[in-house]
Amino acid sequence: MSSTLSWLRRIPRLIVTGIMLSLALFAARSYSQNMNAAIDHSHPQLEPTAWPDNSLTIANLGHATVLMNYFGTRVLTDPSLFSRVGLSFDSILTIGPKRLVDPPLAPTQLQQLDIILITHAHMDHLDIPSLKAVPKSAVVVACDKCSQIIAPLGFKDVRELKWGESTVVKGLTIRAMGARHWGKRWPPFGEDYGFNSYVLEKDGRRMLLACDSADTDLFASLASTPPDVAVFSIGAYDPWIWNHANPEQVWSMFESTGAHYLVPIHWGTFKLGKEPMEEPMQRLIKAAGDQQDRIVLRQIGSSWTMPATIETRQAAGR
Repeated sequence: MSSTLSWLRRIPRLIVTGIMLSLALFAARSYSQNMNAAIDHSHPQLEPTAWPDNSLTIANLGHATVLMNYFGTRVLTDPSLFSRVGLSFDSILTIGPKRLVDPPLAPTQLQQLDIILITHAHMDHLDIPSLKAVPKSAVVVACDKCSQIIAPLGFKDVRELKWGESTVVKGLTIRAMGARHWGKRWPPFGEDYGFNSYVLEKDGRRMLLACDSADTDLFASLASTPPDVAVFSIGAYDPWIWNHANPEQVWSMFESTGAHYLVPIHWGTFKLGKEPMEEPMQRLIKAAGDQQDRIVLRQIGSSWTMPATIETRQAAGR
């Protein structure tokens, strides 16, 4: 009996060891794939302090990290600011995929933030070292149960939202809505956290920040009061198509929202799927056809300011 109890006590340790070995193997595989990937590491210089407070300016910082000046409210999404994402040991060592594009901004350049948005608890979206490096004065808006991970890092104001709930920070209304994804941080074991898309609104301008999602008609509910801009993840669909939409599906979901502009993220930064690194953007542009001018921020590290006047489009032609 004692030997059986001793063996049972070792099970959690064996599980953790297995997870760590799996992550290490994934990191090694990712590194070998990275060495063969032809990605341009250059990007234009970003000057977020110069962005005007009377418009919406967005920058793609790589993967799902988007920096915005939303009419004077500074927002950062799913910050991933270092060379790797994955299992972190006290922010000293991270085991996981390596970036193929250098971070466009250092954490020291991101010290004027009002809001940090977290869509879900996966390690490439809720990255502990990155959250430790950003200002703790920012309000963190996150999905269900995520405050237990985020609050111990020093943030004083962490607000969890479930689907349909909303909050207001510095004039920016943030409403949580769904997606077709999942939320476990330690699959297949451990806590099942929530996962959120967000609808943002200030000064009459609306924006959708979609969580990683497989193909779904959930976002079509926005068409009655369509957002001006929609941000969608377009990569990691091969072989993860049941959790991540492919570019053609993304274009269809985008059109269903009635939004005018599409900002594609979650591509070209980390090797998380089998598809070639540039394929998601190439397929998205092809899917858009003669509407491809509606795809903005096609380069990681670039910024874009929404025009003051947006052409009115009929719902059927959006």
